[in-house]
Amino acid sequence: MQEDMADTARGKVKSLPTVPKAEDGLDLRFVPLEDIVIDQAYQRRISRGGMFRITKIISEFDWSRFGALTLSEGDDGRLYVVDGQHRMVAARALRITIVPAVITRNTQAGQASDFVAINTVRTSVASIDSFRARVASGDATAKAVQQMLDQLNISTDVPAGASIGPRETRAVSLLEKMLNRHEQGIVFTALEMMIDAQPHQKNLLTAFAIGVTVPVVAKMIAAGRDLDRLATILEETDFDTLKEEAAQLVKLTGGQTQGRGTELLLQKVNKGLRERLG
Repeated sequence: MQEDMADTARGKVKSLPTVPKAEDGLDLRFVPLEDIVIDQAYQRRISRGGMFRITKIISEFDWSRFGALTLSEGDDGRLYVVDGQHRMVAARALRITIVPAVITRNTQAGQASDFVAINTVRTSVASIDSFRARVASGDATAKAVQQMLDQLNISTDVPAGASIGPRETRAVSLLEKMLNRHEQGIVFTALEMMIDAQPHQKNLLTAFAIGVTVPVVAKMIAAGRDLDRLATILEETDFDTLKEEAAQLVKLTGGQTQGRGTELLLQKVNKGLRERLG
C-alpha cells in the first residue's frame, strides 16, 4: 500500500531531485539549550496562540512528542533555530538543559528559506512571519516591499488581535501582489498619498484600502491626471464605509469587494469630469 502511494507521488513529480545521503547533509546530536540562538530577522514572535501551544507542551511534556529541533549552523559557528521555537521555550521553562537536534549548515538567507519551506508545508504561518522570512532570504519582491515601508516609516510590528495604528499595516501579502502588477513608484505613491491624507487615522493601511487605492493611482498616472484631486478625495474617504458599500454591490451584482471598492473610488474621482477614467 505504501509502495503504491510512493509510486503515485513519484509519478506526479516532473523531475526527481538527486538526494544525498542523510548522514552527509545532517548532523544528529544533543545540544545545550544555551548554545541555541533565535534569529529575529525571520523567526516568529510568540503570539497568544503560540503561548497556548507552549503551555500545552509544558503541561503534557513527553520526549516522544518533543522530537528534535531543527537547527542550522551559521557562518559565525552559532546554532540557529529553523523549526522548534515553541518547543525550545517550553524546554527552558522546564529547566531542560540539553535537547535533541537535527543540524544543517546554512547562511541566514538559507535558514530563512528553510523556515518558510518547513512551516508552509507543516504549519500555519502568519503572512507577516512568512514575509519577514522572505525578506531575510533575499526574495526580491519582499525586499522591495520592505524598502518602501522603511522609506515611509510604516511598521509591520502589529501585535496579533490589535487594531492597526497610524503608519502600521499587516497587508504585506497584498503589497507583494501590487508590486507584481504595478510599478514600485505607483505603489509607493499610493501609500504616501493615503498617509498624507489621513496621517492619524487608525486601521488605514488595510489590504482593502491599499488594494482599492493603488489601481486608481495607476489609472490617473497613466492618463496624465492631476493627483491633487485624488488627494482631496482620500482626505474625505472613510474606507470602512467604502468597504461596506462595496460588499453590498457584490451581493447585488457579484464581483470582488476590492474590485467594487476601486470602482466606487473611481466614481468619486470622475464626479463632475467630462473625460472620465475607466
